[in-house]
Amino acid sequence: MQAVNPEAIALFGLFTTVICFGLEQLGVGVKGADHDKLTRTLGYIAIFFGGFTQLFTAGMMYIFSVGGDHSIYLGTIFGFFGMFWVLVGFFFLKGGDKKVMAHFFLCALILCIGFTVRAFQDGLVWPLGIDLVVIDLLLLVLIPGWYTGSPALTKLAGICNLAIGVISAFLLFPALFL
Repeated sequence: MQAVNPEAIALFGLFTTVICFGLEQLGVGVKGADHDKLTRTLGYIAIFFGGFTQLFTAGMMYIFSVGGDHSIYLGTIFGFFGMFWVLVGFFFLKGGDKKVMAHFFLCALILCIGFTVRAFQDGLVWPLGIDLVVIDLLLLVLIPGWYTGSPALTKLAGICNLAIGVISAFLLFPALFL
């Protein structure tokens, strides 16, 4: 029996999460919303769609090597971002210090730059490498954004999230774009 590649579920989770966060950061549909409920809902989206789907996929990449020669590399990316979204989700549910999260984003940026370099070295430029470049840009924006609370940086982060979602669609639906 051949194992099925679970990347689609992780990419669907990523697509859903970044689109929801991006629209919220741009202020689409949030005028007059209950901020506490909105924050909780984003937390649940981050944990279940962004986190669990990617952690599941990482596990399958490691156990069944369904990513071919890149199984460990892709499993590491999915595992890291799965844990990333679980942490972000818990932050949105339970609160915390935004400056400490900015420090976490700096650590995430350092790791993500490594993922990006590896993608380009392996020739995985489009769409994975470009998606990672935009994630690097997002993390670069989030660090000062969470330190200062700047509305302009929040909007820029929203644009980055939407761009990640659009590029992820090319990973999610490759047959539609050929």
